[in-house]
Amino acid sequence: MSAGRYVDGYHCEVVARSPDAAGEWYLATTWADTPDDALDWLHHQAARLADVLDAAPDDRAEEQRQYATPVPTVFREWTADAEFRAVQCAALADGHPISANARGPDRVCGSGDVEVLYSLAARPILRPVLAPFGSSSVDHR
Repeated sequence: MSAGRYVDGYHCEVVARSPDAAGEWYLATTWADTPDDALDWLHHQAARLADVLDAAPDDRAEEQRQYATPVPTVFREWTADAEFRAVQCAALADGHPISANARGPDRVCGSGDVEVLYSLAARPILRPVLAPFGSSSVDHR
């Protein structure tokens, strides 16, 4: 963590971006008090997003083949990885941002020519620690 600063909470968000469609959409956002709360929320959002984006077995199969792993699979594997969750919790607690990202064809408007980038992210909100009036030392919480 940065000297003279402490983590005041975590800003979490789910964003879909499509450079092809010239758009960016914030799908959900929240404030979390702890790294565990942030990851709990992100994992819940990842499961919701995976359910929405799940395709029927033969639905747009051609469009999906150009991607190594479909978006729902990427997010389900991310939420199932307990070891990586611990790594991301530690990173957040240490003042670093974390994310899970995937890309795939447009599943909402149905245009196979449009690629969508999905990002679930959390970042710490760092606040300065102010020294008490008349003190030259810094309170390292």
